Amino acid sequence: MHGIETLKTRIQSGEKIVGASIRMWSTKQQVEQTLLIRDYDYLAVDAQHSPFSEENLANICEIGNEFGIPVQLRIKHTQFTFTIGNMLDLGPSMIEVPQVEELSTVNDAVANFNYPQKGKRSWGPSRSPQTNEYPERLKYAEWWNSHGIIWMQLESIAGIVQAKEMAQAGADVLSWGPNDLAFNREANPDHFLKTDDDCINHVLQQLEGTQTKLCLRTYGDEQLARYQQMGATMFLDETAIASAPDN
Repeated sequence: MHGIETLKTRIQSGEKIVGASIRMWSTKQQVEQTLLIRDYDYLAVDAQHSPFSEENLANICEIGNEFGIPVQLRIKHTQFTFTIGNMLDLGPSMIEVPQVEELSTVNDAVANFNYPQKGKRSWGPSRSPQTNEYPERLKYAEWWNSHGIIWMQLESIAGIVQAKEMAQAGADVLSWGPNDLAFNREANPDHFLKTDDDCINHVLQQLEGTQTKLCLRTYGDEQLARYQQMGATMFLDETAIASAPDN
């Protein structure tokens, strides 16, 4: 298990990174049980398709910080990039924006994610990671702008064909949304990207030569191994959420 101090560097270098999906309201005991499954590199919680409360987010981030493991939050909606700074003040180290199709969304998300002079995030990180290590405003802003990790989720052909531009705009990670992508592919049957694997390979090719990585949600080690063979290096284990005990 590794912390936020090294995670971004490890992602950019192409090291194998595996996270665990957990419930936002998980207890410390449940998180501990999840971390016994494998040596996870981060935890992920969801506001898009799950119940959300700021209190639960702050609590799960405190638990993650106790274990020294970063927490990723998928925000509620593509258009909610204006909330990113507020969400970060509750403790996540990573933000995922769903259903990204426009470069303007990436630009706005990156701006709200980073502190000046790189972005426009408002100052007030009382619960953010490593604030005790970097208490001075400018030092913490510099640290955050170098270590925070911003994701864009690709769930349409329009997003997929702009993967390289999204990386150039500042996305650290591009993540996968196969179900919404399936709807979109079905609506565009004549497009040259016919299958999920076609789309994955296309994004991996676009990201060659960049530090941005593709993260794929996985539902078992066999699928993870297949994606790794295709060239992916970053994964989110969706089976972990079902493996932890409910109490």
